[in-house]
Amino acid sequence: MSNIVNKLYQNNTIIYKVILFLVATTAIVYLFPKGGQFKYDFSNGQLWKYDNLYAPFDFAIQKNEEEITSEKQKIEEYSKLYFIYDFEIKNKVFTAYENRISQIRESDSLSINQIQRLSAIGQYVIDTIYQKGFIEVASQNRVSGENEIVAIRKGNEVEDFVFKSFFTSKEVLELIMSNFESELTPYGKKAMLDLLSTIVKPNIYFDAAYTQKVIENELKNISYTKGKVESGKLIILKGDIVEGKKLAVLNSLKSESESQVWTASNYNWILFGYTILVSLALLMLLLFLKKYRSVIFDNNNKVTFIFFNVFSMIFIQTLVIKYNSDYVYVVPLSILPIVLKAFFDARLGMFTHVLTVLLLGYIVPDSFEFIYLHIIAGIVTILTVSELYKRANLFISVAQIAYLYDYLFCFFNYKRRKYLSD
Repeated sequence: MSNIVNKLYQNNTIIYKVILFLVATTAIVYLFPKGGQFKYDFSNGQLWKYDNLYAPFDFAIQKNEEEITSEKQKIEEYSKLYFIYDFEIKNKVFTAYENRISQIRESDSLSINQIQRLSAIGQYVIDTIYQKGFIEVASQNRVSGENEIVAIRKGNEVEDFVFKSFFTSKEVLELIMSNFESELTPYGKKAMLDLLSTIVKPNIYFDAAYTQKVIENELKNISYTKGKVESGKLIILKGDIVEGKKLAVLNSLKSESESQVWTASNYNWILFGYTILVSLALLMLLLFLKKYRSVIFDNNNKVTFIFFNVFSMIFIQTLVIKYNSDYVYVVPLSILPIVLKAFFDARLGMFTHVLTVLLLGYIVPDSFEFIYLHIIAGIVTILTVSELYKRANLFISVAQIAYLYDYLFCFFNYKRRKYLSD
């Protein structure tokens, strides 16, 4: 037992490095995407640099976010408005009218014949109002124009009407006044105007809950596809420009490929492949340290520091790829060689940077451009002035790296524009 303990104690540095190697490999593999990986890199406006592409299986053409958002906005903007038709209002108004008219007695101002005539006119006015419908004031503002088609719910039935076919409060008042305009007795005219303006109530109301329910149902039924591509159909020719419908079809194929249902066997093979790739890269780093930087290799703290920096860069880059791959170049990978150059030496910084970029090149879009740009940026970082602890030299190094990024971006964009013009 004591011999085993002594051997473990004597080889603790090696055991620690093995554990560090396994932990780092596991952590990096865990960060890598496990789903289907689309093997073609493309972007809008670029030339298709691969062979003619045919559909490997049947798939639907997906609408982009702008099309879906525009369709949702149109549904919310042009969706039909629903109103409730209250049958009880008319009965209540007639009942109230009969009660009030019966209280008017014969007097010097009104004879019995005049009262009967006024009562008949009032009944006609009420019947006319509720034959068309009287919409409340608050609901009038819901409609953008008087010619708009609205839906009226009458119990379980729904019927379309032109909005201007209903009475508004202003039109109701005009109708009452016009029917009693020829009345010769001012007292009777005033009494009927006061009576009708008091008891007549709107019987059509805006149904906000039902309208919203209909809108939500239409939004749920939005089609997120706009066509289908059958297996074996030509998608794009070599040298064609990736744009318009071809771009939409390629994006749909990429999305469908990456969302394929993977079996346990496929998942294990992907996991195994990632493990081999990552473990080989980290093993090369350890072998480099052992052969050319033995002092660093013997110091577990320094080895841990190097592995931690590699993992940090990969962690940040995978987060950006996961949430928005358009910002893949925002991650400052050139910090890695700067830090390792400042703490150790330029050769170790460059070697570690290249291994990290190669690992990331497998999961980023347009891997060639990514690897080329970051390796060149790493070389420039290594070739910058030494003594980075001095502020002036540090700013000079950052400025040179920034200039290189701008130059390379301009170069790639120029090549794209040149291909497009040709």
